[in-house]
Amino acid sequence: MKKFFTDERTIPFLISLLIAFGLWLLIKLSGDFQTDQKVYLHFQNFPIDKVLINKPDSVLQIRTHNNGFDVLSQFLFNRNKSLDIDFSRAKHLESNNNIQIYYILSSALNYDIEDEFKTAEQILSVRPDSIVFKFENLASKKLKIEPQLKISFNRRFKQYKKMLVEPDSILFFGPVSILNSIHSINTQAFNLQDISASIDTILNLEIPNSKLIGAQSNIKLKIAVEEYTEGKVSLPIQLKGRSRIHYKVFPSEAQITYQVALKDYSKISPSDFDLSAIPDSTESGKLYLHLSRQPENVIVSNIQPSTAEYIIFK
Repeated sequence: MKKFFTDERTIPFLISLLIAFGLWLLIKLSGDFQTDQKVYLHFQNFPIDKVLINKPDSVLQIRTHNNGFDVLSQFLFNRNKSLDIDFSRAKHLESNNNIQIYYILSSALNYDIEDEFKTAEQILSVRPDSIVFKFENLASKKLKIEPQLKISFNRRFKQYKKMLVEPDSILFFGPVSILNSIHSINTQAFNLQDISASIDTILNLEIPNSKLIGAQSNIKLKIAVEEYTEGKVSLPIQLKGRSRIHYKVFPSEAQITYQVALKDYSKISPSDFDLSAIPDSTESGKLYLHLSRQPENVIVSNIQPSTAEYIIFK
């Protein structure tokens, strides 16, 4: 054996053998072959108002005709093919009671296979010849969204206007028995302390049952936050509807203490408030004071005094 490798004729022999093998391989690969391959299917965008009740075929057996070079390339670099299929391509076959049947012809996927894998191979057959989907219709119900909030504000800041939940209700699909027992959907808990800036965030929904399918799985929460300051205004105490009666009120004015966003402070004036004085039903001469009108953007913290007295002159 050692003599064989040291013989000066060995290297030319091995080179000739390698060339002969290469020529043989080229001749073989230039021929035509039929091969069987598998294509794995992944289905997308099923309808949310239906539930799939069968297990559709997810593997296609493909028989192809091609030259040996492409067959070798497929074997080395693309053995496990997969293809994403949008369910919107399915066609409706029939409906039976609450069951709906759809199908996709496997032959309709030939172009997708050729385009996805850039193959020049000729597809001879595809099995199975169609993919069948069976769905059961679901009941639907619009459910109110309940944000689960645990928040507190910095002492100089407050919520400015009503918080915004988008959307405030969502359409859900599911079995009738489950939908009938549910009236609202909670969000995930949102905890935030010492707030001093506006909130704009996304909250995921806490779906109480895995059989429920929502049109979306989260909502947007917006809470406007502003710095507040204290303001005061004095208003005359008057008996409404008693213009023909001569009377005197003690005291003659009430002071309203309120809180307002700093940016709105200069916009507030006494004319924005309307103070009502309601006589006691026992004719005791006492008046109960309350605001019948006030700006939406103020928070009244005190009316001083809260009651007054009056006397009528005969």
